[in-house]
Amino acid sequence: MSATAVHVWGSAPEFVGPRHELRERLLLSLLLSGKPGREILNAGAGQGSFTQLLERRGFDVTSVDVSPPAVALLRERLQGPVHWADVVNLPFDEATFDGVVLGEVLEHVEGDDEALREAARVLRPGGLVAVSVPADSLPFGPADEWAGHVRHYSEDRLRELCECAGLEVETLRAWGFPACALYHRHLYEPRLVRRGAAHATDAPRLARFLLGRLLQVDRLFVGVRRGAVGYLLLARRPTRS
Repeated sequence: MSATAVHVWGSAPEFVGPRHELRERLLLSLLLSGKPGREILNAGAGQGSFTQLLERRGFDVTSVDVSPPAVALLRERLQGPVHWADVVNLPFDEATFDGVVLGEVLEHVEGDDEALREAARVLRPGGLVAVSVPADSLPFGPADEWAGHVRHYSEDRLRELCECAGLEVETLRAWGFPACALYHRHLYEPRLVRRGAAHATDAPRLARFLLGRLLQVDRLFVGVRRGAVGYLLLARRPTRS
């Protein structure tokens, strides 16, 4: 049995909602700040929205996912190669990529340490790993249970994982305070409980637009730990042996 929870991410609540879009924009900005090379692996690519962000900027992106329906969808949407693969057993040689993205992936994986070691293995020396995960300041709740999350993360846990994988942390930031946190606790999860995953984000277009604008407030508070919904991490494979 795979170490990664198999899930059809196209049906996930708020997968392409305003909070997802904000998180991906913040993760992209963090990755670009490290000046990655051209060849990027998006591991656990889901619907491929992050791959599309990279492709629009001229990166050569390989995408993998463990869900066959997700792989089929990715092959329809993306320009670059798509593979069925588990993040704990990537089908690539050592030192293949300039960057690896694990966006909202590690929290689904029992062997998150194995996944990060695999990411480090396929990186070229000096290559980057960009990660986003839910923070342990956010209570484990219905959304986590539905999505198949195994855990939330502390800063110490993320640093320990990187150290064990032979990666050097360059940036580790909390994000999602205050608007995302308030939205998650008081609107999103109660709606999920009342109406189920299929209707968690079926708000009118205007309401979604306004929510997206409101969540932009959180850009001003990136780095505030208390009450944050997640962490963004950038780590590098050392150039020295």
